[in-house]
Amino acid sequence: MESQMLSNKYKVQFHAHTKSDPEDCLFHSDKALIDRAHSHDYDVLAITCHNKIAHTQELEEYAASKGILLLPGMEKTVEKNHVVIINAKKEALKINTFDELRKYRDANPDSLIFAAHPYHPFPLGLLSLGPNLDKNIDLFDAIEFSSFYTHKFDFNKKAIAAAKLHNKPLLGTADNHVLKFLNHTYSYVYATEKSANAIFDSIREGKIEIVSKPMKLIRIAAMTSRLIFLEYVKKFLKLFVK
Repeated sequence: MESQMLSNKYKVQFHAHTKSDPEDCLFHSDKALIDRAHSHDYDVLAITCHNKIAHTQELEEYAASKGILLLPGMEKTVEKNHVVIINAKKEALKINTFDELRKYRDANPDSLIFAAHPYHPFPLGLLSLGPNLDKNIDLFDAIEFSSFYTHKFDFNKKAIAAAKLHNKPLLGTADNHVLKFLNHTYSYVYATEKSANAIFDSIREGKIEIVSKPMKLIRIAAMTSRLIFLEYVKKFLKLFVK
């Protein structure tokens, strides 16, 4: 009976950035991300800009026209660490501390919160949770299995160990900044229906299949260098363009 109830398999991507991001300098639009997700047969998607909810009713309807459930998302900076909030409410924008995140979680049990790239090195390491994950493990529904790793340097190993230690599910995501790599890492979630609550319940219960392939180190280095360079260009231009 249970296997029949959970026979639906949904392709999910819960970490992706667009040019709506106020911090990263990117060039593809929200709709371009949705189009690419559609081309890869995603069922559920969230746009997770840094400290901004880019989700709109128009985008939700646009995604729905392509068979995609688009959920509001955000990669929030909490005490200089990154966490991802799915089905994020406007009050999540005001979160700055783990105590505030805890209060938000208690008031919004219909949001999903997961630890973004918790043990990754520079430059993600500057914003990774590290020991703060263990200290605040009760806040997280899942731990991210990030696309950023190679055959030789698997930056997810500590995340896998932490998930096992704390009995938390791993959630595969692309942390996508370049559209052609959107499909490098993602998750299949087995749920009763394509709704936020059903998907979240299944994630919390670990009914997830991660699909991933390692990236080439030179590719990660190139993407990282490009993002850092463009970020400095963006900051420089802001000095002259009001």
